[in-house]
Order: sequence, then C-alpha cells, then structure tokens
Amino acid sequence: MLQARNLRKEFRGFAAVGGVDLDIRRGSIHALIGPNGAGKTTVFNLLTKFLKPTAGQILLEGADVTSEQPAELARLGLVRSFQISAVFGHLTVSENVAIALQRGHVSPMRFWQSHSRFGDLTARIETLLEQVDLTRFADHRAGDLAYGRKRALELATTLAANPKIMLLDEPTQGLGHEDVDRVTDLIKQVANGRTVVMVEHNMKMVAKIADRISVLRRGEIIAEGTYDEVSCDPQVIESYLGSRTLRAERAR
Repeated sequence: MLQARNLRKEFRGFAAVGGVDLDIRRGSIHALIGPNGAGKTTVFNLLTKFLKPTAGQILLEGADVTSEQPAELARLGLVRSFQISAVFGHLTVSENVAIALQRGHVSPMRFWQSHSRFGDLTARIETLLEQVDLTRFADHRAGDLAYGRKRALELATTLAANPKIMLLDEPTQGLGHEDVDRVTDLIKQVANGRTVVMVEHNMKMVAKIADRISVLRRGEIIAEGTYDEVSCDPQVIESYLGSRTLRAERAR
C-alpha cells in the first residue's frame, strides 16, 4: 500500500534518516517505534511530504508520489494526524466534523461554507461521531472536552477525509491510563478496512494492536516484524527499551 525505498534526510550534512526501506501492507496496523532521536517523526514527515527527502522514493499503491505536495497526498487518500491536539475549541464537536467533511470541496481561502451548499451533512456527521463514541458530545464545545475525547474527535476529522491510509503521530501522547485504552480500542475499530501507520511510544498499546513493527535507531531500521519478534531481537533489547520493559509487555 505504501512503500519507501532508500529514504534519506540530511540536515547540513547530518543524516537524520539514512536509507530507510518500508513496506506497509494493505489493511495492516504498522507501528514505528524507537528511542527519542531515532528518526521516527522525521520518517513520518517524509512519508507525508512535510519534509522533502534528500534522496529516495515514496510509492503509494505502486505510484511514485515522491514529488507530490502534502495536500495532493491527502486527496490521494494518505491522511495524517499530529502529536499536538488540534481542534477548533470554540466550535462544537459536530461543527469540527462538518469542517473536515467540507474541506475537500472548497478553496483554502473559504474552507467553511453553509450546509446548504453541500447538502445535509447530518447523517455523515452522526456516523463519524458514533464511530469514535462522541455522539453524546455532539453539541459540546470542542474546547471543553477532556483531552482523550479531543484525540477521539481528531480521529473523526481524520476519518472525514475518507483515508485509504491513516498516519497517526503519537495518538496516545499525554493521555491518562483510561484514555489510552479508549483511544487504542477506537484505533483498532476504525482501522477496519484501512491501513494505519503510527508513531507510538506506548508499548502496551503497540503490543495490543500492531500487526507489524519497524524499530528505528539513529535514522535506520534495526528490526522489523511482529511484537514478539522484535522484542526478542538482541539489537532492540540492547539499544531501545531494555529487556525488562519488553518482557513485561510480552507477559501481558
């Protein structure tokens, strides 16, 4: 579904990402993990073209999209979220989803239009809110939501773009224990029929839902496979989380 070939990014001669190859399988949840500074977010930004690669190739469903802009990738079905929660706090939950539904049909200078121009969005809004368990918060101001529910709202606005591939950057960052479980279950649910790539530090969450994992260290992939496979890899144990953490999650 999504491939990277010899993907590189240099900053003034420093190789932040050095020759990464990725094969993201259709319908899978693929996690990128690694210690701070491993290059995870840089790879993410390269795949979504928020950074221009120094070298390498990006293929979406077999087509070379290396030269495309982020907006064009989104139109092609590759849609991402960000680490920092980004909602329109002064608008209601429903209005946030309505904006997301309209963004593919208006110009960047007039991204908000009345419902009458595009027909009744109510049914689609209700469906999206139901998918992320926010139906009862439809008329609440988004800024008043608990942080975990803001992340759920971001999932709804991402789904509004009808993505083929969802790229989620640290979806559980800043969440409490209960919210992590809720968001994990939501991602598993909305991933049905889609491909998901995520950068994530929470190993309990990764162990629970990731079909395949790529482990990065210093801008290079050092291991790839299922959680059980990578958690037994000597390089991963030595250079990343440590055997105690990995074994604890495997035991769960």
